Parts: sequence; C-alpha cells; structure tokens
Amino acid sequence: MNLNKTKLAKSAGFDRTTYYYHIKQPNLDFSILKAYGDKMPYNFAKDLPEMLNEFPETDFPIDTFEGMKKDRDFWRDEYGRLLKENNKLHEEIENLKKN
Repeated sequence: MNLNKTKLAKSAGFDRTTYYYHIKQPNLDFSILKAYGDKMPYNFAKDLPEMLNEFPETDFPIDTFEGMKKDRDFWRDEYGRLLKENNKLHEEIENLKKN
C-alpha cells in the first residue's frame, strides 16, 4: 500500500511535521495511533492487543471470507486474553484468602 504521508497526517488531524515526530516515538499514545489507523484503514490492535483496553471494538470488514476469518480470529484472541486475565485474578483472590 502506497500512502501519501502528508494526506494521511492531515486526514488524521495532524500536519506532516507532527507525523514525522509521531513515527519516531516508541510509546505513541494509542489514540494517535488509532487516528492514523482509522484513516489508512488499519486496525493496529491486531499488532498491539493492549490497545483493546482503550478501544475494544474491531474494524475488520466482514464482507469477504478473509474478513470473516480475521474477525473470528480477533474475537477468539480477545476471548483468550480475557480468560487468562480472569483466571489470574481468581488465583490472586484465592492466594489472598489463604493468607
């Protein structure tokens, strides 16, 4: 995909100089990353699952078989992540009860 950086930055609400500043930031705020992803379009939560804590929705189009598989995989992975988190919390509660 060949994107014009100036047009992408402008459509996401930033200027070109800010775009170059953003791409050098190792810990870019998720809201900025989402703004770029919404305009590309690309869901960065596929690569950074921790974004789901701030933006739990999925943006995978389900109008093709490939889109359906991506959506299925997204929700399967999200379920697995939440299940692990839930199990960890239950273990912590049980450990606190024992002490």
